[in-house]
Amino acid sequence: MTMAWFEAKDLRKNYGIGGALIAALDGFSLSAERGDFVSIVGRSGSGKTTFLRIVAGLTETTSGELSFGSGTGAAKIGMVFQEPRLMPWLTVEQNILFPFLRGPRASMPIERSARFLGSLGLLPYRNAYPAQLSGGMAQRAALGRALCYEPEIILMDEPLGSLDYFTRRSLQDEILRLHMAENLTIFFVTHDVEEAIKLSRRVVVIDEGRKIGDIPIDLDFPRKQSDPGFARKLDEILSLIVR
Repeated sequence: MTMAWFEAKDLRKNYGIGGALIAALDGFSLSAERGDFVSIVGRSGSGKTTFLRIVAGLTETTSGELSFGSGTGAAKIGMVFQEPRLMPWLTVEQNILFPFLRGPRASMPIERSARFLGSLGLLPYRNAYPAQLSGGMAQRAALGRALCYEPEIILMDEPLGSLDYFTRRSLQDEILRLHMAENLTIFFVTHDVEEAIKLSRRVVVIDEGRKIGDIPIDLDFPRKQSDPGFARKLDEILSLIVR
């Protein structure tokens, strides 16, 4: 049997809180192929962010195994958080190049950063500082920073949750366009099930640290909420969450 490009097998993460043992993940497994866009949805505290942090190497598992490609070594990971987390003393371009700032200037991928500055509509703001940006522009810069590193997987933890409706819709379209143009592998955590259906190829439902659903979203792009297929997927996913 051929292994998937990414495999998380029986992940468990326990925390001791006030003498009690809390299972943030309880045997969670997930596989993905290159170019997958997998959204992970569920109630608050269900283990979504814990999974992303384990994949990113920010949190150790209690038990379980991760594998990337044909081995178990780490992959190049890019992460986009709910807040942009830009360095306020750096310009937009310098923030996008932040993973390379420790090396010699000659080794910096200036052409690559210019490509993402252009594709994300940030060229006019390349010399601006984070305090001079709107929330949407700042999040575009955070996305550019993750992409410039050329990661094998991009982890997005509620990246649009703090944005207004119109900016959120614009960035949804931008993320989807980049996913398709760059064949990006994305794990996308969101509380918005409609957002997950709009963007993803699969929606994974997690509850109390366990995977309780893995629903393929076999709908053509662009996806509209008024389409009957969209509504059926929404009902299927919500039936797992709202019980």
